[in-house]
Amino acid sequence: MIALEYMSGEPQRFSGEIGIHYPLHVLNRYSLPDLIRLAEKAWETLRPFGFTQVWTNDNLEYRSVLASSAALVARLPVKLGTAITVPYFRNPIDLAAAFATISELMSGREISLGLGPGSRSILTHHVERVKPLTIMAELATALRKLFNGEPIGRNEIPNLASYFHLNAESYILRFKAQSPIRLYYGPSLLKPAVLNLIARHFDGVILQTLYGITDMETTLASLTDARAQSSLREPLRKVMLLNASVSRDERTAREHAKRFVSHIISGWPDETLEKKSIDPRAVHAVRQAYAENRGVDYAASLTPDEAVDRLIIAGTPGQCIERIAELFSLAASQGFTQVFIGVPLGPEVQEVIDIWAKDILPALR
Repeated sequence: MIALEYMSGEPQRFSGEIGIHYPLHVLNRYSLPDLIRLAEKAWETLRPFGFTQVWTNDNLEYRSVLASSAALVARLPVKLGTAITVPYFRNPIDLAAAFATISELMSGREISLGLGPGSRSILTHHVERVKPLTIMAELATALRKLFNGEPIGRNEIPNLASYFHLNAESYILRFKAQSPIRLYYGPSLLKPAVLNLIARHFDGVILQTLYGITDMETTLASLTDARAQSSLREPLRKVMLLNASVSRDERTAREHAKRFVSHIISGWPDETLEKKSIDPRAVHAVRQAYAENRGVDYAASLTPDEAVDRLIIAGTPGQCIERIAELFSLAASQGFTQVFIGVPLGPEVQEVIDIWAKDILPALR
């Protein structure tokens, strides 16, 4: 448990869990054996602070979210999360079978299956990103039924059936998942239609901190109202993806953050950029880089410093601790079940783990 003093001086106690995010595209320089060793390091050093879960993510052209996730949980007694898995890469039956198979490695520990339609700026150059809200609703319906051992009819998921050329009248998993698999939405811009989708179909939500505390509080209030009007009675689970890039060297931390910031700003409309005080004209070259499929490294080299300043906590531990404390205080007051150390992490993951274990988390106690 982490106790905080924030703003008023009254202690705000965060009693939830700590996780870590391995965004496979941002960490492309690390092999899978490297990532496993780093996860083992996190398990050893962060456990005293409530570390329980490793989160992976899904991108074409980078390491497989399925193979990487299975390898990590086969080696470590941790919970698994995805932030996120994309619905357009695999048909829902294959996706359900994959995570139900991984559940056999979990010894009953939870899988938090984070789902999202993916970055528009990147994904639309790889696949047809059709009807994202409808696709997400159908996918949640299909996965919930399949994980519960129930059949899913093709007529219940007409858009997914058409997209993936599914011909059978119905499908069912012919083996049982061996651990709880809960469905999370996020992280992405949460517009009213998306909030209603989450409230009606998902067990939980992943909120990124890059949107800022004010926007997060507004979103949480809207989600509470929407959930109260849905048929799902269980309270919505909330996890915080804390977007930070930390290093002993400020410049290195900030430059590394651009790998993540580049694809965020390239997918945001101009009005959203302007709301965050980012000049859309400064983002044009970044958008063009992704449109030409030039990759993360090239797009990051074009990303303006102001975008990092507006969206990411980046720098040395001393420069970051105050803003991180504010976010842990928010997590405590809003009932988040977990805060996970999120993308972009920092330039060297070993150093990131050491900084959080030796500098940041002890300072929050």
